[in-house]
Amino acid sequence: MTEQQYRLKIVAWALAYLGAVKGDKRHKEIIDAYNSFVPHPRGYTMPYTADWCAAFVSAAAISCGMTELFPVECSCGEQVRQWQRMGRWKEDDAYIPQIGDVLYYDWHDGGIGDCTGAPDHVGIVTDVTGKRLCIVEGNKGTKSEVATRTVMVNGRYIRGFGCPDYASLVKPETCTVILPVLQRGEKCVTVRALQALLNLRGFRLEVDGSYGPLTEQAVRTWQKRAQITVTGKADASTWASLLEADGADSL
Repeated sequence: MTEQQYRLKIVAWALAYLGAVKGDKRHKEIIDAYNSFVPHPRGYTMPYTADWCAAFVSAAAISCGMTELFPVECSCGEQVRQWQRMGRWKEDDAYIPQIGDVLYYDWHDGGIGDCTGAPDHVGIVTDVTGKRLCIVEGNKGTKSEVATRTVMVNGRYIRGFGCPDYASLVKPETCTVILPVLQRGEKCVTVRALQALLNLRGFRLEVDGSYGPLTEQAVRTWQKRAQITVTGKADASTWASLLEADGADSL
């Protein structure tokens, strides 16, 4: 998966719970997902009656298998402290986030200067259009539901952002090249590659793409030196030994 796909995975999970209300079946699924993480953070089992915005974000990470990227906690303040310890906290509310980032609010922001108060609420960024952000939140409003909110970059009440390192999940792609078995009599560009590799290992072949007697003898000599089966054919073990050898070897 790409970094963007990991970001979308978190967002898709969160949006799938839109409309869940505190006390209903889907709300309980969210809390159960949070409580499935053991040992429970700070030894606290989350009840269905507690405020659950931070638990919602944690449940997303747990359910998507990304707990190494998110601080699993049911406290906004503790989550922020852990983001800071992880080096993944953006204090500047003018930061333009990416989808999958985590936005924290401070409802006591006076609107003057940068907010430095305690975080009161949290949600996951689901869309960024220009300077408009769409956030999905658990425990939103008087209904205590999963719902969305639109805020502006550098808007009042933004406390800061937690920025999961989704890129760390992306595994480098590998490319497997299957080289053909070559033998005396063949003429092709791959023979040229073989001859060039042999020359790097100390031989003095003409790189002409023709698997003649001199190339065959060089292969036999190399196979003997590499302590692999001597056949005179450039097979898989021969290719591997030539490619893995360090530097040019003298005869």
